[in-house]
Amino acid sequence: MLSSTSILTAFLFVFTSAVLAMVCYDVYKKNRRSSKQVLVEDGLREPPSPKKVPVIGHLHLLGGYEVPYQAFTSLGKKYGNVVRLQLGKVRCVVVNDQRNIREALVTKGHHFDSRPNFQRYKELFSGNKENSLAFCDWSDTQKTRRDMLKAYTFPRAFTNKFASLETLISCGTRSALAQVTPGQVTDLKPIILRGCANIFLNHFCSKNFDYDDAKFAEMVDDFDEIFYEVNQGYAADFLPFLMPLLRRNLDRMGALTRRIRDFVHDKVIEDRYDVFDVETEPSDYVESLIKHVKSGESTELTWETALFALEDIIGGHSAVGNFLVKVFGFLVNLPHVQEKMQEEIDVVVGNREVTIADRSAMPYTEAVIFEAIRLIASPIVPRVANQDSSIDGYRIEQGTVLFLNNYELSMSEKLWERPEEFLPERFIKEGRLVKPEHFLPFGGGRRSCMGYKMVQLVSFGILGGFLQNYTVLPAENESYKVPIGSLALARDTFKFNFARR
Repeated sequence: MLSSTSILTAFLFVFTSAVLAMVCYDVYKKNRRSSKQVLVEDGLREPPSPKKVPVIGHLHLLGGYEVPYQAFTSLGKKYGNVVRLQLGKVRCVVVNDQRNIREALVTKGHHFDSRPNFQRYKELFSGNKENSLAFCDWSDTQKTRRDMLKAYTFPRAFTNKFASLETLISCGTRSALAQVTPGQVTDLKPIILRGCANIFLNHFCSKNFDYDDAKFAEMVDDFDEIFYEVNQGYAADFLPFLMPLLRRNLDRMGALTRRIRDFVHDKVIEDRYDVFDVETEPSDYVESLIKHVKSGESTELTWETALFALEDIIGGHSAVGNFLVKVFGFLVNLPHVQEKMQEEIDVVVGNREVTIADRSAMPYTEAVIFEAIRLIASPIVPRVANQDSSIDGYRIEQGTVLFLNNYELSMSEKLWERPEEFLPERFIKEGRLVKPEHFLPFGGGRRSCMGYKMVQLVSFGILGGFLQNYTVLPAENESYKVPIGSLALARDTFKFNFARR
């Protein structure tokens, strides 16, 4: 006969086993739920999600790829077009497919107009990412900054600003060409970067510098290093406890930003703020900023904020310069593409200089620029949900970081024939340049890239000028594998030979 103690022990064993079974079943359901579309009370589905591991979440799933966005494509094929990820401490959603990306960028762009709060970006902008044009959240200040820039970054054809920019690009191209010695190995990147920097400084600030000006060259190099830095991805962005490992590098970046500020104060602004009369019309972007601040048109734009905006837009030359060096990296292995560009230049332009006014008559050269942009597949800057919302019927919680997978839009076999190949012809239909709807390299909506027209105009002018005068040839023992997933190149990069035509 069982004692009361034995009965109690048996009861506790059965009860404990039942509880453990329930817990295990609950964990099992949660793991299975990651691959199912679970409905919540508001009628929206929860995005599917892979199994995660402690601390790092899903970060391990991004390894083994040339760029993380290739991992997003793989995840999309397995889990669907909207996938929830936990990257360290950061709640994220990956968005695939053109329709869904347009929903995030345009249809519900006002729901997703904030930026990630990465510590690295804060430190690059004096402890406040709101000082940045690209990495700030949407605000009245951001709207003011963008509105002030439009006249300069999107100059309309046949206006004085367009004509002035056309002249500046032609002058900048001539200066760059003068630095090339035919038949000798050329370190092209510093030449192109300084040429682009002078175009930007002339256009926005009415300033020009000699190529051998030491302070100017230092400023260009500093911007290039910072541009390379902001285009890197670090685990510490998602795992803040790793930030001390980046401290030395961040301190170095901080020193570069302070040196750039000194250059802007001493060489660009000089005494213009003090002597500018607010009753006069601004002659350039610098004076537009000065007038806006001194006249008190909007209290949210202080002079300190204005200086950050100015430095950001001047620094845009780094994006154009790095991109152009990558274009040359493609072309050096594609003599037939160079020949077609040169044929087009000879027919349309003849012996005069290529200018940006020739763009409409030179679709192949324009298509080369588009094709390089497509293959590089630089990511759209991540968005952050500023409110609870949805994408494709999946619930997106406020504060979620959105990764919009334009790599898939640029490289999908469903959207492009032979996507791995460099084929400018894909952008030409009946002799005209055509931009497909699924080609979204600069984002869209009110957070679209402010400088994309400058990228196209400056790239066209410099590229056309170089191919009009030279054929690009490989340097001995030089490899030309163009990195994808970012516009940025390391400082020590491709060398070229140039043969005069």
